[in-house]
Amino acid sequence: MWKEDYVTINDVKLHYVTAGEGELMLFLHGFPYYWYNWRHQIEAFSRDYKVVAVDMRGYNLSEKPEEVSSYDMSILVSDVKKLIEAFGEEECILVGHDWGGAIAWTLAYTNPEYISKLIMFDAPHPYTFRRELAENPAQREDSSYMAYFQRPDSHEHLLADNGRRLRQMLFDPVVEKGAMTEEEVDTYIEAWKRPGAMKAMLHYYRAISFYPFEDHVKKPLDLPYEQFDKPTLQLWGDADVAFENSNLDGMEEYVTDLIIHRFPGVGHAPHLEKPEEVNRLMEEFLKEK
Repeated sequence: MWKEDYVTINDVKLHYVTAGEGELMLFLHGFPYYWYNWRHQIEAFSRDYKVVAVDMRGYNLSEKPEEVSSYDMSILVSDVKKLIEAFGEEECILVGHDWGGAIAWTLAYTNPEYISKLIMFDAPHPYTFRRELAENPAQREDSSYMAYFQRPDSHEHLLADNGRRLRQMLFDPVVEKGAMTEEEVDTYIEAWKRPGAMKAMLHYYRAISFYPFEDHVKKPLDLPYEQFDKPTLQLWGDADVAFENSNLDGMEEYVTDLIIHRFPGVGHAPHLEKPEEVNRLMEEFLKEK
């Protein structure tokens, strides 16, 4: 019994799916996913929580501002704060993956009062990721795709041949493992092909200006807090081609209440490849904390 609706945040209409009642549990997807990324978790956690899975601005059925500046990190974080408030709450259990995780980390180190517990999927910690970009050539190589994504015509290339490049990189390995069907992959392609969607999705990369990395890591990281003290669960696929496992090293210096679980042989989206194990670990974490 999932309900779909819209809410206007920062003058942008955002689409979301919700189910259940209780404490707010807000799910933030990354690139190139949308709310459907969390289908296994919506079903499992709506029994005990008010689950909300949003289409981030620029994605799927949410509005797609045309200006790159509309995807500045400060605006993306503001969207999340106002989403929490729009559902009548002061804080929530925040769950993030990839770009959704990057936004969640930024909120954690700017306005931690909005988060009661934090659950992250393959979203490197901002301090350790910055370190790896500066010191680890393998991570710079893994992240070199960002330069391609920032090209003004990259959305046209990524949509070519029915999104073949993204399908091969992110979904074909999951389908081969039997964790997704071709029909499920088609729902993502449909979301990418909505007018203006892929261009808007890539504006996240264009706005962050992460590349060239040498210039980025020389700039001070504009986060007011050095530590986050709310309970945090980091779920990590150790075969993720985008992030080196060394991003997990030293996280405990910045997160005082931290649990890390690695999934051997799992790629960028453990919640898609191992949904039952992921849900069990999440349930144990939420009950323990």
